[in-house]
Parts: sequence; structure tokens; C-alpha cells
Amino acid sequence: MSRDPQPAGLGAGSAQRLPHWPYLQAVDEALTGRGIPPGTVRADRTYPRHGDTMYLVLVWDVSRTGGVGGLRLNWEEDRGWSYALLWVSPSIATPTQPLAALHRVFAAPDDVAAVAEHLVRDWRTPTGEYGAEWDQATHVRATIERFRATVRKPGGLWTGAEDEDLWNPQPRLG
Repeated sequence: MSRDPQPAGLGAGSAQRLPHWPYLQAVDEALTGRGIPPGTVRADRTYPRHGDTMYLVLVWDVSRTGGVGGLRLNWEEDRGWSYALLWVSPSIATPTQPLAALHRVFAAPDDVAAVAEHLVRDWRTPTGEYGAEWDQATHVRATIERFRATVRKPGGLWTGAEDEDLWNPQPRLG
């Protein structure tokens, strides 16, 4: 990934420790494979009072699109994908709308890339439907639940050693 997806205020490597990181990697790889990598990529979570909801933000500025402005794709673990068209200034955007063509919260990365390509190149949503779920969705959902259950506990996923591998936890000695 050529962009820095580091969540604001978190330590080095913390974005890679988020449970939805592999989904971002798979989507980014599919987008890059189609020649439309976003210029801004962000992986993060909301604060506890908002449920520790995992989210992604992918942004293409006007220089990366075929339209008269940019594009922002948003993903939330409880809602799936949505988008907003950005005018010359990213602060001026159309209201965020669900990406109805993607019928799954964890839509297959190739499907996300196909839909994004229509938006990036033509500034239009595709007419087809994309119903495939990503083959790693079940694992990521379980890891999100484990993350949420342990994030504020001593030795939890967020408070463990920086080199702890979230995807291959090792038994603790002692």
C-alpha cells in the first residue's frame, strides 16, 4: 500500500493491528489492480461511546477521476459501503449515499473495485448488482468481536505489545 493509513493519534503500526486491516489490504489491492488506487486511505474505529465501530475511508481527488471532482468511499462494519462525490474542494460534497449495487457489508474486493471504477472514471454508479461476500468476512467479523471484547483489558489486543500479531495470537507465558 503506497499511502499511509495511520489512524490519527495511534502508535506506529496501529492501523495494521485493527481487525479490519486485511479487508482494507484486499480492497486496496483490487483497486490498484484496476489502475485506480485512492490517494487517501484511512482505517480506524470510532470511540467506545459510538461502539468501537470499524471504518474505512478511501478518497480520490479530482486529479485521479474522470469527473469534475473527487470521490470518497466509506465503509462501516455495520452498514457496508457508501459514497459521496466531492467537488473541487473535498469539504463540498454530495450527501453520502449507500452503494446499493454492493449487497454485502464485506463485499468482495473485486466487486468494490468494479463499482469504484465506474464512480472514479465516469462519476456514475453501475447498473449491475454485486452480491458476493469476501471469503475472509467470517474471520474478520470474529476478530472484530474479539477486538471489541478485549480492547480495554490488560493484555488486550490494543494494549498488548506493539509486535503482537492480531491475526496469529500466541499463548502468553507465565
